[in-house]
Amino acid sequence: MKILSPKQLKEVETKTITIQDIELINLMERAATSVVNWLKARLELDKSHFTIICGIGNNGGDGLALARLLSDEKAQVKVYLQKNNTYSLDNLSNQKRLKDAKIPIELYDAETQFEFPPYTLIMDAIFGYGLTRPIDPEWKPVIDQINKAQNTVISIDVPSGLFCNQLNSEADSVVESEVTLTFQTPKLAMLLPENEKYIREFDILDISLDWGSVESSDSPFQFFTLDQVPHFQMGRTTFSHKYEFGNVLVIGGSYGKIGAALLTLKSVLRSGAGLVTAYVPKCGYDIVQTSFPESMAMTDFSEDKITAFPNVEKFDTIAIGPGIGTDEKTARAFEQFLEETDLADKKLIIDADGINLLSKNPDLIQKLPEKTILTPHDKELERLVGGWKDSFGKIKMVREFVEKYKLIVVSKGAFTQTFLPDGQIFFNSTGNPGMATAGSGDVLTGIIAGHLGKGFEPEAAVLFGVFFHGFCGDEAASQIGRESLIASDIINFIPTGFKKLFG
Repeated sequence: MKILSPKQLKEVETKTITIQDIELINLMERAATSVVNWLKARLELDKSHFTIICGIGNNGGDGLALARLLSDEKAQVKVYLQKNNTYSLDNLSNQKRLKDAKIPIELYDAETQFEFPPYTLIMDAIFGYGLTRPIDPEWKPVIDQINKAQNTVISIDVPSGLFCNQLNSEADSVVESEVTLTFQTPKLAMLLPENEKYIREFDILDISLDWGSVESSDSPFQFFTLDQVPHFQMGRTTFSHKYEFGNVLVIGGSYGKIGAALLTLKSVLRSGAGLVTAYVPKCGYDIVQTSFPESMAMTDFSEDKITAFPNVEKFDTIAIGPGIGTDEKTARAFEQFLEETDLADKKLIIDADGINLLSKNPDLIQKLPEKTILTPHDKELERLVGGWKDSFGKIKMVREFVEKYKLIVVSKGAFTQTFLPDGQIFFNSTGNPGMATAGSGDVLTGIIAGHLGKGFEPEAAVLFGVFFHGFCGDEAASQIGRESLIASDIINFIPTGFKKLFG
């Protein structure tokens, strides 16, 4: 699913109107209908109360159409419309439809004191996605009243006052919505941490814009959703054997951190890889062999750290980093491995302290094979590429880094971002705050490595692996809640995840 700019969305709407031989007001009706259907799936509309606050443009027109359709469903509706004499044509048409339906409209201005009874849902339909400058200060009292209300606030398309392709300043007035119901594709602003207080949750509603026009729009940003998942199914035949599904090596662990490597090992096999081998310090041997007998194990000469890397000739996929530490001897061993090992035909993923070792010796980055996968969290990423001022700065820096070295970077967090060497940036749609817990990243490394072993190309292994990691985390959270979720729970729900996605 492409993430389009406001200009591109406007162009797609225009093309849709031409191709489908409809008028803009028909798109408004579709938008309002999709919101009603979303609400109907969650509420008894004939027992619900809505306060709909509309602006003078097409977003306000959506709100007016919504009021009429909710009234048809026997919901109690109160409509506020901004007092003005420059309404859009389709806004005016929807005003007339409300008057014909005998639904009263109350005009408001900056001085109006709204009535928000405790039982009403506030529907924000003041400003849409096309906003290019902050809301005039005179409208601050209106936005403030909405934000101070104790009611649930649902924004139509975008929270009023929010920019889609740039960040708002702290002084800007923006509606703080509980839920945003956006149309056809997500807006970039919805996926950035700076806007968390404005958009706690969002859902994407289909209004049947011309999909060919969406797909032909040139955008580096994409949103990876469930719709793409069927392309990543890899079944097993009657005569399949383990050697068809990869031989994965996990190099990691140090004294006190063997658990990180163990989580990765378990995730590799749970993801469907054929074979997995651990390379750990001697102190990890008994732990691996007793805790996870399905894994083979090799050990370093050192008791408590990695001091030399093994021969990797027989392995097709190598995961480096979980729990490995940043000891000087480990750093030298890592350097020697990258400088002296032919990795041209290997699939490589580096995580955690493996990334920190690269940051300490940036010259080693040039030694990595093309499409090596790096999976940093923000602090590790900052050590690797340098600091940034905001999310747009981060995106620019990581994109340039990835294109320079031909690598794949997975920037972990909410809506985890995957940066590909061709310039594409994918935001992930799965996952939840409960996954912000120790070891979750080690599980992700194992899931991606497992799919690399099964034969996925690096891009596919990353995109599906990130989605699947979040999907399994969501399944775990749905069963046990977010607060107590731990990394092992994500692994335990991998079988459930596969069953739900592929049957």
